[in-house]
Amino acid sequence: MAALTATLPLLLGAAGCTDDTALEPNPGTTKPAAATQKAAAPPARLTTATFVPATLAAYAKVKSWTGVMRISTGGQVITATITQTYQPAAVRIDLSGPQFDGASHGILTKGAMYLYIPDPKLRGKYLRFDPKRTKHPVAAVLAPLLESLDPAKSTKAMRKAVVRVKFVSSGTIGFRKVDRYDVTLTNAVMLRALGMKVPAGLPKTSVMSTWIGADRLSYKQTSSSGSSQTQVTTTGYNTGVTIALPPASKVLEKP
Repeated sequence: MAALTATLPLLLGAAGCTDDTALEPNPGTTKPAAATQKAAAPPARLTTATFVPATLAAYAKVKSWTGVMRISTGGQVITATITQTYQPAAVRIDLSGPQFDGASHGILTKGAMYLYIPDPKLRGKYLRFDPKRTKHPVAAVLAPLLESLDPAKSTKAMRKAVVRVKFVSSGTIGFRKVDRYDVTLTNAVMLRALGMKVPAGLPKTSVMSTWIGADRLSYKQTSSSGSSQTQVTTTGYNTGVTIALPPASKVLEKP
């Protein structure tokens, strides 16, 4: 999850850091049951040295996650609902915004990418692309995200790209206690470690604000660059979600 949410804003041209008042989140959490024992002591605050090992160890136990990403750029808002699974490795991204013909979605697996665009000429069918060869404008944006599905590459990228971690404050998202950290990333290092091309004009570093729970998982992330702002809100971990591929009868092969 960490690598995907850090790289998607970069690929869409929205890298950096934002304040936490932009794009208020939908907490996506439920009130925990009343404690029957004395509350456990809060976990130690993370540092530059401990942040990556602690969060990567937590994500190693994650089998799936769901969330909502909102990107505001150039006076337009893109909304992406994300579902990602690791066994099998797949991600579905539902995109809403004028850049994607209103409402589109993509399904990415290791061997193929399926793209649905609300075009009357397609009559409700999906376009199937080879993610390594496609030149379709929307598919070309999503295809590099396949690299974030590889846990080994994601781990390597985070270890190399994080250069500074700063504790900011404690608070809550819904009924969950969280700590906010500002994480400075080297953008080009992150993308190269994932085997992605570095876009022209990409800033050298970006600062991703992330809200970490006691389980060391992130429940909100924000970033910005200039007039662009991005927010990711996690709505669930290990909820048993699955990603279904479209039936062959609804698929059109594309180069």
